[in-house]
Amino acid sequence: MNISFRQIEVFLAVADTLSFSRAAHACHMSQPALSANIKKLEEVLDARLFDRHTKNVALTAVGREFYGLAERLAANMAQAQVRMQDFISGKHGSLTVVAGPSVAASFAPMAIAEFLRIHPHIEVKFHDELSDIGVDMVRSGAADVALIPEQGRAEDLRQETLYRDHLIFVCPHAHPLAKQVAVSWRDIASWPQVTVKSISSLRRIVDQQLARHGGSGRAAYEVVHIGTMLALIGAGLGVGVLPESLLERTESKGLAFRRINNRSAFRQICAVTSGRHSAVPSLPGFLEICRGRGAAIGKPG
Repeated sequence: MNISFRQIEVFLAVADTLSFSRAAHACHMSQPALSANIKKLEEVLDARLFDRHTKNVALTAVGREFYGLAERLAANMAQAQVRMQDFISGKHGSLTVVAGPSVAASFAPMAIAEFLRIHPHIEVKFHDELSDIGVDMVRSGAADVALIPEQGRAEDLRQETLYRDHLIFVCPHAHPLAKQVAVSWRDIASWPQVTVKSISSLRRIVDQQLARHGGSGRAAYEVVHIGTMLALIGAGLGVGVLPESLLERTESKGLAFRRINNRSAFRQICAVTSGRHSAVPSLPGFLEICRGRGAAIGKPG
């Protein structure tokens, strides 16, 4: 037979009041029920805890020794209950966020910083990965949320649109297209392209649009890093397309940025979560911040 936490509570009530009737009142139970709990506890310990006389109740030597242990057990249980309530309410715990490269360099850091100002006791783990990897991490439970461009429908994923991220044409200031207020996909398609690697979601969107408007389908230069892409464009080796969200953190010396005059020149940035795993309690608070920051960028369309 094991000792229950209720028996610990009953024992401490009797030990503190030295009265079975007052202890029963404090524990909101009948005196016979309280006495039965003490009897069971003594049977488990195989020792008497209280000396009972007609008018007096006193701790035995075993009772005095057990009292210190019971106090520590009760304190630990109370601390555990508080910690669990803090975890359930999202005040403590952890959150793992994964973001696509452009979102990781723009939207995600600010959202995480705001979240931590409100929830300083949450441990946030952050990964910057390509969208496909981000989806796999959410599916496997390795990440709680992926901030990535919109994905195809999937029964095991939940997808919430946060904001519309427009695509921007990038060229040297001396480039002929820099003289225009806005450019079209057809304008862009006739020039050598500097692009990011073909496995990125940005690359897929750009390739699809350029192919529709007469592009060759082959990049003049294909790079991994945005900084390399901008350096090649700045040197006059081609033009490119980037998400607007990156511009405020992009070195623009010698470069011109122009809106693409086409309704398809954007990406929907979404919060992707699991439709099968239970969410960690800290996730709703983070998603609320993402919604607010997304609304500040622009309503999703």
